[in-house]
Amino acid sequence: MESGALNLTQAKWHWFESPSDVPWQEWEALPGGSAYLDRRYLEAMAGHQKVKCCIGMIKAPDGPWLGGIMMQAVQSESRSPAEHMDVSVGVKIATAIMQPGGRPFRFKTLVAGQSLGSGEHTYLWRDGVPPSWQVKWTEQAFDICAKKWGIRVWMAKDFGPEHDALIAPHWSSRWARASFDPVMEVPLDPDWNSTDQWQAALRTKARTKVRSILSRSSSLSLKRVSQKTELEQLGPDLIELYELVYGRASIVMGGLEDLDFARLSEAFGEDFALVTYRDEGKLAGFHCGIHHAASGTIEAYYVGFDPEVNKTFALYQRMLFEFISWGISVKANRVVMGRTALEIKSTLGALPVPLSTYVHIRLPLAMVFLRWMIRKSPPHRFKPRRAWLAEWCEKWQEKGYQVN
Repeated sequence: MESGALNLTQAKWHWFESPSDVPWQEWEALPGGSAYLDRRYLEAMAGHQKVKCCIGMIKAPDGPWLGGIMMQAVQSESRSPAEHMDVSVGVKIATAIMQPGGRPFRFKTLVAGQSLGSGEHTYLWRDGVPPSWQVKWTEQAFDICAKKWGIRVWMAKDFGPEHDALIAPHWSSRWARASFDPVMEVPLDPDWNSTDQWQAALRTKARTKVRSILSRSSSLSLKRVSQKTELEQLGPDLIELYELVYGRASIVMGGLEDLDFARLSEAFGEDFALVTYRDEGKLAGFHCGIHHAASGTIEAYYVGFDPEVNKTFALYQRMLFEFISWGISVKANRVVMGRTALEIKSTLGALPVPLSTYVHIRLPLAMVFLRWMIRKSPPHRFKPRRAWLAEWCEKWQEKGYQVN
């Protein structure tokens, strides 16, 4: 439908705090869905205590639903930004003032998008809605939800290069544009039937790396857990392992809870995978992820592991391999691995996808300080490893990936 045929000027937001109230048929009819905008995910996480979620949908007064947005209220912690960004001396001093003794700096954040994951999971729009109206309505959503929740720090995340180029000119002067580490994605050929075919597309050094990972981790026992009762029992132990990894992040937004794994498994069925790793019977790690068939995507959700076991058995790399193996088995076209351990992921063929985030703080002079912080704190530069053979590099470039 052409934008001129849509009645945009009088469109109004409608808000739904309970999943049972959302007009899911209309929500699911909007293009551009993802795992984190899937009805199953939103219903499963409705009882989450660390992340409050509200669904908004905008409708023309006498016409169709024009779009939907996910808004979240979450407790954030800034812990060690200097370890993840090339911060200036001035930023180090400012951080020390805000975090005396290295204590985390805590603040509530209003997020449009997904606080527990990375990627373009902010909103859905009907075909024909211009970028200027997408931004205008997103800003309206922030104004409405900020008034409701009383939150002064706003974050609209994440936007890939193509999408960002369309919407960037339309944000008001209230916002500052920031770039953090890229999200790492492993592109897959849906024609592959086994990991052998994936490995055949890699350079010799990368294939050798894969064989080393499989050899070092061969003594570990892997088990896919799907029973609700077993996941509920495992929940506290999984969270303990998860905190060993997530606790090292520079900025922590919300976090997982004991019952999340059971709720997600119950909602997604075979599209949710949680795999445990045991060393001589002792739980040493886990990974979990979501398969979104409509977009052909595996979302690597969260992992947890004992650091010492990881060093000995290359456990984290084995988890990355298992995500890729799962993606191939369900004919996915990509595995989204998040924005940490960039170099390690690139050794297995992950390619960086830059993302932009728009931030606003409703405090006097705060935006001046924020813009200075952004200028002085670029993400660490890293050079991805060249894992793919030349012909596959060309193939992924044709699909829009940046190949080193």
